[in-house]
Amino acid sequence: MAFELQTAPPIRAAQYIRMSTEHQRYSLENQAMAITEYAERRGYTIVQTYEDAGKSSLSIRGRDGLKQLLADVMTGQKTFSAILVLDVSRWGRFPDTDQSAHYEFLCRDAGVAVEYCGEHFENDGSMVSAILKNMKRVMASEYSRELSAKVSRAHLQQARLGFSQGGPVPYGVRRLLLDKDGEPRYLLGSGEQKGLAGDRVLLVPGPPNEIELVRRIFNMFVAEGQSMAGISVRLNKEGVPSTYGDVWTTGRVASLLKSELMIGYYVYNRTSHSMGSQSKPNTPDKWVRIGVMEPIVTVQIFERAQLARGKRGYTYTKLEMLKNLKRLLKEKKRLSLTVINACPYTASGQCYVRLFGSLKAVYAAVGYVPDRR
Repeated sequence: MAFELQTAPPIRAAQYIRMSTEHQRYSLENQAMAITEYAERRGYTIVQTYEDAGKSSLSIRGRDGLKQLLADVMTGQKTFSAILVLDVSRWGRFPDTDQSAHYEFLCRDAGVAVEYCGEHFENDGSMVSAILKNMKRVMASEYSRELSAKVSRAHLQQARLGFSQGGPVPYGVRRLLLDKDGEPRYLLGSGEQKGLAGDRVLLVPGPPNEIELVRRIFNMFVAEGQSMAGISVRLNKEGVPSTYGDVWTTGRVASLLKSELMIGYYVYNRTSHSMGSQSKPNTPDKWVRIGVMEPIVTVQIFERAQLARGKRGYTYTKLEMLKNLKRLLKEKKRLSLTVINACPYTASGQCYVRLFGSLKAVYAAVGYVPDRR
């Protein structure tokens, strides 16, 4: 009597793969290959793939693949009994390590196991597994924290050198791409970004017709007393296009009037949002303010525009203004309207005079006694 060897049917599994902008070892193809080899050794057959390409691991926001995976598991729409992931960091580098554990628990509670194919431990619920897994989560979180700090320092350093760190630019300003040697390449268009790590972006004045219009807008707002909404309506009626042919809006006029690029200064680090957190404003002492181009309008008309907008000229408190002026005195050993106006981190000399009443009072406030000559 002959007996046939019965083999267990393969276990149906899903794979989750994710890549941000990290090393090639974490490419989607490499992850899928490693998971496939693991599945063949363990008797799994991969029936579904969830992926997040180019997504940060700091938050679940924007990770549609992981969201869909969890939704299928929680609603019973799953066709698998296991989820295969390359390692703990692919599941997530969440700042709060409990978040990663929470998502895994949801899957396990729904009867779906999570296995990490590239780790040197079995995710079997044992004490050793729990300890190693938690260590991996902490290490993944710390890696993200250190990387965030390094990137932030690099951006600050580049900003201090006068290079743009991204973000929209107002009307009348263009982005000039420089190569690694500082040689100009070409002006970047709308939506274009630098392609090479060694390239840098410098902010420069736009074409003459835009410069003329910027000055006209400031004059309409300050001298003629027109509202920002009224200015946008007037320009649209005249058929004057905004940047890249767009129509004028109140917001576009406002962004132009408040941008310190109009007086030649690039301001960076007004806000911070490290580790995927909500953006929060930074105090002015943490800002980077540096002159990067020739002013389009005078400091005087710019400050009058800020006052007309109901804002302080440089959003500095009196205490902050004094602190910056003392710093300038320590560096230059002397003060004058020219010295103050040339400083990238102080308000203008006229602003100080307006606040203290006279230049003599300004000097007295910081203990400066000018030479009699």
